Parts: sequence; C-alpha cells; structure tokens
Amino acid sequence: MNRKILHIIIIISAILFLNLTFIINNVNADSVAGINCPSSVNVNENFSVSLILPSNAYAAEATVSAKFSDGSTSSAKLVYVQGMSDFPNSVTLNAKAAGSATITVSNIIISDANSSPIENGGSKSQTLNVVAQSNSSTNNTNSTNNTNTTSSNTTTTVKFTEVNETVYTTERCNIRESYSTNSNKVATVNKNTQLKRIGVGDNGWSKIEYNGKTCYVSSQYLSTSEAEPEFTSVNEKMYAKQSCNLRASWSTESDKVGYLDEGQEVTRIGVGENGWSKINYNGKEVYVATRLLQSEPLEEESETTEEETEETAEETTNDELATIKEAIGVLPEVGNNVAVYIYIIFATISIVIAGYGIYYTNKK
Repeated sequence: MNRKILHIIIIISAILFLNLTFIINNVNADSVAGINCPSSVNVNENFSVSLILPSNAYAAEATVSAKFSDGSTSSAKLVYVQGMSDFPNSVTLNAKAAGSATITVSNIIISDANSSPIENGGSKSQTLNVVAQSNSSTNNTNSTNNTNTTSSNTTTTVKFTEVNETVYTTERCNIRESYSTNSNKVATVNKNTQLKRIGVGDNGWSKIEYNGKTCYVSSQYLSTSEAEPEFTSVNEKMYAKQSCNLRASWSTESDKVGYLDEGQEVTRIGVGENGWSKINYNGKEVYVATRLLQSEPLEEESETTEEETEETAEETTNDELATIKEAIGVLPEVGNNVAVYIYIIFATISIVIAGYGIYYTNKK
C-alpha cells in the first residue's frame, strides 16, 4: 500500500512539473503595450512598426517579427530610450509577399524613469494586409489621371531650403515618410528628441535624417534650441545612493560641477520629468540623475555592490552601453518575474518528493 501511495505521489509531482513548465512558457503573454503599424502596404514596400507605450514608460526593448503568406519572415530588434534619437521607438521591415501577414512584437521589456520594471516579457500581435500591385492597373491609372495632375503638380511643387542643423522636438510628435499627415508614420518621438534637419520646406514641413533615411516632421514641432524640461518644485532632504557626478545642466554632456559621495545629504529643490533632479549645492543650482538619490539615509553597513560601482563608472567612448546607462540610468533590465520564482520553488519540491519516494521504495 505504501509503495502505491508513493508511486501516486511521484506521478502527481511529475504532472505538476509539466503543468508549471507549460504555464511558465505562457506567462505574461499579453502586453500592456500596443502595436502601431499600417493596416495595409504594397508588396516589397518598407513599413514601420512601433510600440504604443504607457505614459510612464522611459525605456523599452522588444523583438519585432513579421511572418508572410509564403512562409518567409523578417525581424528586427527594437530598443527605445526616451530622448535619444539613436534608440527610437520603431523598426522598419519589408513586405516580402502579398497576402495576410502577422506582425508579432515579443519579449517586450519596459521600465520607467526610476529603472523600475513596468513589464518584463509580454507580447502582442497584429495582422497586416500586403497588397500585390498590378502594373497594368497602375499604368491605366497614371494615363487616365495624367491630364488632370500635370497642371496641379506644377503649381503645388514643394521647395525645400537645404540646411544642416540640430533641432529638438517641442512636444511628442510623429515622423512620417512624406510631408503629409496622410503619409505613413515612421516613428513617434518624445519631447526634446534631438534630430538632424537637412531641409526646411515652404509647406510647413521639415526634412530630416532619421535612422539613415530621409523623413519629414511638421516644422511647428521643431526648435533649434532644446526646450527646458518641467521641474516640479520641492524642498526635501535626499541622500546619494552611490558616488556620482553633479552637472551644470540635465545632461551628461554638460560640465561637471561637483561630486557626491555615497550617502551624502543634499537638498533637492526640483524633480524633472526627464529623470533628473535639481539640487542646491554650495549655494548653486546643479543637477543629478534622479535614480541616484533616495529619501532615506543609507545604512551604515551597506556596501556598494560591484554592479553599482560599474554603473557609476566614468563614461567611455569604447563602451556605448555604459554611456547610455550613466546618461539616463534606464535601460530595460531582463529579470525573472514572479512566475519564474514560483516555477523554481515547485520544481524543487517535486524533485525532492520524487527522490524521497524512489529512495523509500528501494529501501522497502
């Protein structure tokens, strides 16, 4: 009887183990983010895919893939960091075959300005219709409309004055393939995103270089000077989580004007929407990354971990990732979610029970 009971326990443990394996593979499947991509494109046409992120999202990463009707696939890695044009919230894919295509954004990782995770491992899918163009119909259309469009084209030609300047977005806005709100959206960028403008049109649009391509932004959303971020006034004691630099402005590109030791007390007088804090330092207003401050004093026995030491290391031109982490302190961190811990616990229990059962059976 005892052997039968032990055998049943072993079988139940194995079933539990397998069920948890299935659960862990499907956990967090539905993302809090959405997908932004066109509903229809022409075959062989490039199209943009971006994430619709929560309002408090500061950084994100994901894998974007497309599966077409003929079985072919295309994929790209999306890495987004607010305010950094080198890491936009979009990727560009090519429509390889006509028919229905499935766009999937997987392994979505999102964090806020304080490096706190918003999501870790979600996914989202959307259907895209890829249309096969007919040369004959295109030619017929062109010949039919030729007499009607020739005169209008000559009167609506847009002239762009060539420039080469750095501009900043004055608010959250769209980047498009052409100078029209009806054209495809390439990406959506946040306020104070730095862009390179190469042309100013007489139609109210600007021509920019974006990810190696020529794109367009409405000129009303661009400025040659960076807009000052909003700071909420406060008056509070804060403490440095670790040794760090103080800056003359809210950027690691600005001059260093001081240094905080780990645990040093400071008076914070402003909290910025851009992940920086304004503090009073020797009678001057200076800036430090918000993530490097905390409201409670450090414990005396606390030790700076190797990871924290590396995170506050000086920016180096050889290590782009280290520069980004010091610049904004936010890169999506890949960590285990609750389901992973539950899985490990139950797996360990199952193995222990099974091992004890086998040992006890052999002993009998």
